[in-house]
Amino acid sequence: MAVAGAASGEPLVRWCTQQLRKTFSLDVSEEIIQYVLSIESAEEIREYVTDLLQGNEGKKGQFIEELITKWQKNDQELISDPLQQCSKKDGTREQQFRKEEDKICQFICKRGTGQACSPAPRSPPL
Repeated sequence: MAVAGAASGEPLVRWCTQQLRKTFSLDVSEEIIQYVLSIESAEEIREYVTDLLQGNEGKKGQFIEELITKWQKNDQELISDPLQQCSKKDGTREQQFRKEEDKICQFICKRGTGQACSPAPRSPPL
């Protein structure tokens, strides 16, 4: 799933936050919801939210299934966006940014010295 904080993901973040606060009296931040919605698989979201709600019976289960349905619909809308397609095809936005950053570094180094250079090694993302 693409980043939930993207413009098209904001309504889903707001909806989810409001439901958790109103229906389940959970004081959750939008950042937590953005994290949940950034999880790549429906099953992992289901497990995380089940833990968050301490179960999946009754209204909890209905909410979880509605969230998954909305999440999948939102994901499909993002896939239709060419910029998002590029990001999904090549990994996360951060990975895409790093690839572009490396290309720019290579271009600058070639231009300045006539030779390619390697950017400083990076530590893997946390």
